[in-house]
Amino acid sequence: MTDRNAELSEAQTTERQLTAVVFSGGLGLGAYHGGAFEALTAVARRIDWVAGSSAGAITAALIAGSPSGDRLPNLRRYWHAGGPSAGTSDSRHLFAWLNSISTRLLGHAGFFHPRLPLPSPQFGGLYDLGPTRERLRQLIDFERLNEGDPRITICATDVESGDAVLFDSASERIEMDHILASCGFLPEFAPVQVAGRWLGDGGFSLNAPFEPILESPSPLRLYVIDLFARDGKVPDGIEAAAERKSDLTFGNQTFQRLGHALEARQLRAELQGLARDDFVYLLSYRPGREEAGPEKSFDLSETAMAQRWRAGLLDMQHAASLAPLQNEIRSVRRSL
Repeated sequence: MTDRNAELSEAQTTERQLTAVVFSGGLGLGAYHGGAFEALTAVARRIDWVAGSSAGAITAALIAGSPSGDRLPNLRRYWHAGGPSAGTSDSRHLFAWLNSISTRLLGHAGFFHPRLPLPSPQFGGLYDLGPTRERLRQLIDFERLNEGDPRITICATDVESGDAVLFDSASERIEMDHILASCGFLPEFAPVQVAGRWLGDGGFSLNAPFEPILESPSPLRLYVIDLFARDGKVPDGIEAAAERKSDLTFGNQTFQRLGHALEARQLRAELQGLARDDFVYLLSYRPGREEAGPEKSFDLSETAMAQRWRAGLLDMQHAASLAPLQNEIRSVRRSL
């Protein structure tokens, strides 16, 4: 190794490790984010960077836009929005489906309501995110969010070109429209026009936008909180098959991209003669049979939110107990 490369390697080993958290999209499944973050705060002294798409953009904004002592309370206020609860565990699956159907037909207080009549001629989505806008306005301090502690990156998708569009507090000011654009999951929710571009859900391009973080030269401790698991059981019916389809579509996207991005990061380090020292954890929400199959993300009941929050909490606690894998993906799968 040349003297210059040795100096670079030594400089990197003394550089402070960044702790970053990436939150994927998944509508009501986002309560899993809150539980995972609650457990993470017990083991991480500080969070340097948060990023997200869709529901993940909301979670990231609630964290970056709140004082450290208010982050968990604000996450709870958002993801525990209230609503009907199931009477018994035996009726949970039926209740989940009834609640998802109700949400599809009537919307849900605090999140969205149907657009009636449907807008014309410019399509505006089946539902209006006005209630979400109002609640986020009350919970997020945008001055604090844009101060960069932690840094925040939000992903949306250009609905014309298909390109991922990243907004980063390190280079530009992030506002409410950036968050709502990231939530524009067509046809349910409308795209938002930002700087002359019609932007939709970040999940259409990068459902877990970790790429900017992996381009950082600093050593990383990265947590990717995914709401869809790529690994699961062989379906035993049409409901399970439809659910498995959506889980594979989004969960596989995240896992494959993460693997390729880590390989590229390691190659860059080798070309520069640097010793890479990264630790990457991938947590995925794995629902039980009590969830509403492919419609689980539309069950916004208090029962469902509490269950997902607890799953995230336990999964992150389990992650903290695992031996880290240097420069590899540590997939976290807790025995249920």
